[in-house]
Amino acid sequence: MPRPRHHIGSRQAAEALVRTAPLVSRWIERLLAAHDPPLTVAQYLALQAIGEGEVVGAELARRAAVSPAAVSQLLAALEDGGLLSRARLEDDRRRHPLALTDDGRWALRSAQTALRERLAVLLADLPPPEADALARLLERLQASLSGTPPRRHGLEAIALLGVPRPADFKLPGCLRRPAVQSAEPAGL
Repeated sequence: MPRPRHHIGSRQAAEALVRTAPLVSRWIERLLAAHDPPLTVAQYLALQAIGEGEVVGAELARRAAVSPAAVSQLLAALEDGGLLSRARLEDDRRRHPLALTDDGRWALRSAQTALRERLAVLLADLPPPEADALARLLERLQASLSGTPPRRHGLEAIALLGVPRPADFKLPGCLRRPAVQSAEPAGL
């Protein structure tokens, strides 16, 4: 049965994303590190999540792309830098509402502006229809990656993308796991 036509485009898009995403990520890391105050990507994402409203530990971990165990260190660094304040609730000692300080709000706005302006320069040569299409596609990708369920998910989506299932992998002989041999000599 012939494969759908979009399969080739999906595979090419995936390959382009695999090549481009690390470059963009590293570029953003360098820009944020040179920002005043310097920020890590996780700190930037945490400031952004906290600035958007009340967020709890597990959700903050997901949005800042860190493990739940790393959230307390991340928050401590932001608090030590004067970008974040944590209050205590009288009725719930485990919960600490998070709020950006004035410096935190300024740092977030400043970093967002720097990223937006520098990325706009990189994309300035794109014709408007291509820039619009890129914006729409990146919004869809963001929704998929941020936990918003895509329209098609699970094995159907994987099949549409042409991603082989683990059982479909054919490893060269040098990469195959050797068969486990019995410790007992043969014929006993």
